[in-house]
Amino acid sequence: MDLYLSTVAAEGIVCPNVAEKLPDVPAAAKAEVDRNLAQLDKQLQEANDRLATSTGQGGPNFIQNAILGPLTDKRAAAIDRISIAIGRVAERPTGLDDLATCSLGDSTAPPQEATPTDQATPGPSDQATPSDQVTPPEQTTVPPATGSATPDPGGGQSADPAAQTIVCPNVAEKLPDVPAAAKAEVDRNLAQLDKQLQEANDRLATSAGEGGPNFIQNAILGPLTDKRAAAIDRISIAIGRVAERPTGLDDLATCSLDDAQNPAEAGLSADDFVDIRDVPKAEQPQAGENASTGTYTSQCGTNRDGHSNTDNLILAPGMSDGAQLRQDYVGNTSTDAFSTNESLAAADTTCRTGDDRSAYFWPTLRVRGSDDASAAGDNTNNAGTPVQPTSVKLEYRGNLTSEVTAAPRFLRMVSGDARAATNGAENARPTFTCTGFTDRLTDKYPICPSGSDLVRVFDMPSCWDGQNLDSADHRTHLVFPDETGACPSGTEAVPQLRMTLTYDDVPTSGDVPYAVDGFASEQNDPSTDHAGAIGVMSQRLMNTVVRCVNSGKDC
Repeated sequence: MDLYLSTVAAEGIVCPNVAEKLPDVPAAAKAEVDRNLAQLDKQLQEANDRLATSTGQGGPNFIQNAILGPLTDKRAAAIDRISIAIGRVAERPTGLDDLATCSLGDSTAPPQEATPTDQATPGPSDQATPSDQVTPPEQTTVPPATGSATPDPGGGQSADPAAQTIVCPNVAEKLPDVPAAAKAEVDRNLAQLDKQLQEANDRLATSAGEGGPNFIQNAILGPLTDKRAAAIDRISIAIGRVAERPTGLDDLATCSLDDAQNPAEAGLSADDFVDIRDVPKAEQPQAGENASTGTYTSQCGTNRDGHSNTDNLILAPGMSDGAQLRQDYVGNTSTDAFSTNESLAAADTTCRTGDDRSAYFWPTLRVRGSDDASAAGDNTNNAGTPVQPTSVKLEYRGNLTSEVTAAPRFLRMVSGDARAATNGAENARPTFTCTGFTDRLTDKYPICPSGSDLVRVFDMPSCWDGQNLDSADHRTHLVFPDETGACPSGTEAVPQLRMTLTYDDVPTSGDVPYAVDGFASEQNDPSTDHAGAIGVMSQRLMNTVVRCVNSGKDC
């Protein structure tokens, strides 16, 4: 395939050459690499064509926002597909991300792009290869349940983009039953759809007054459609590998503008809060004669060092910003999306004993107020000032019907569902209370009386399948005991982790005084509170935990 060479009157777009930076491409990956190199050529040609017809349009940032920015996004996706294709059969190349950004150059030096490694026919702009990274499922509509947005055929916009949001069709609800073998890949791409929508809405909120009448269509909605088309195609391919490939999903790529309130502000209300004194006392389960009633408490601090990020190593390993909400950590000091079992085992810990390098994490709690917009931080849908707990209790407990056995090192634990407002209550486990009222548990945000502090409680599942450290849905390898406290057949009881966070500085007045971070589509619903942990204890310490729990001691 010939290089695309284009010149514009005084300037053209110049992109780094990707092909010359690649290692030897294995034969098994060659066709896919060639297809995406050709796609890079096509993207550059289209951008230069757009540049040639844009003379006099927009303000000083028009070319960057409407042409170069979208081009960078498309190139990044194609380059990522190249890396993934090679990585399936050989060592995945590194350092290619830096080649996505292009710039304006003088026409005497025509813009160059990668030459495919062999003759190749450019695929459609949304041609994509599935990723092997795992991410949770996501509803890709803001606000949720809009279902079938119709794009504005004129690409028009109101005078106030900040008062609008972008609405996209819901992909998750249009899917057939997803086979277990495809679930991790489908979940990752559903989460990507949500991330793409969030980024587009962030861009919309900061674009007031930019460009001409078609600016939003060209600079925001058009690139968003391209990204969504690629993610939707990856979902179809993933399902098609193990079942009948779904049809009709292509129509879900296009989004449109909708005049609406900020979904986080629209969704959270006084109805999500309850006075703890109005909550009935909870029935306490009774331990059987063979119960293991001891405890072991690991002292790991309260994250005063500010170890926080928007990653989720369990649900979205290898994906920066995979959580799309801020997580706070104690224990292992290195935890992020790119941690491995080996890096966790080698890292420092905030725990009092160095034998516990476990990673413990939960969504940030934010205090709401009049300065929410300026305090939104890393996610404008999660407004408010982050606050850290004043105490964090990490307690390993027993089983109501039996003794416990040692949990394996690097066991992944998840409690709750970050998308419970969308997915329903099946996996939701929000548990809030207040000091002095801990026999009253609620799934709403509690309002605590004067002198009483807010408490969040996370009980982890504790019935292990005896084989796996994780599972495709992150739930079937480690499940909760049944109503009697017994572990299901085929599982064995391991020490149950209970994480108890106490806050003494959250307000008790106002319609929505505080909330936990969440996905944009979930509107900070209290049902979405959740937590995770990866056990990285030494065998010696785990044996101590088991001994304390089974002997009835509090260690």
